[in-house]
Amino acid sequence: MKNTLDLNLMEELSNLEYFIVKAPVNSQEFWKEWQEKYSRAFVSRIAVKKLLKTRRLSYEEIKRYRTLLEVYEDIVFYLESIKRLALNLRGIFETSESPEFDDEDIDFDF
Repeated sequence: MKNTLDLNLMEELSNLEYFIVKAPVNSQEFWKEWQEKYSRAFVSRIAVKKLLKTRRLSYEEIKRYRTLLEVYEDIVFYLESIKRLALNLRGIFETSESPEFDDEDIDFDF
């Protein structure tokens, strides 16, 4: 049983490895890599939300997509956290909460 869990964990880590920003936070490469990964996670989150809202899904599919949505939300949080760290290292500190973009109101016609 433990070996199966270990294998499952290794598979999950492998699937998520793409989203790890490997460039140092104080480098120009960081921002390019960060933007690519953030854009992919953010748009993927929107796509999953759209599937949940517009498709007739089985209970198992709904459960799977909700779990996937939580994963993308965690990834976006991670990427936003390292962005704040990179900005703080440059001496840029957020003084107030900026209005957050709410993708709930996006209407897709594709």
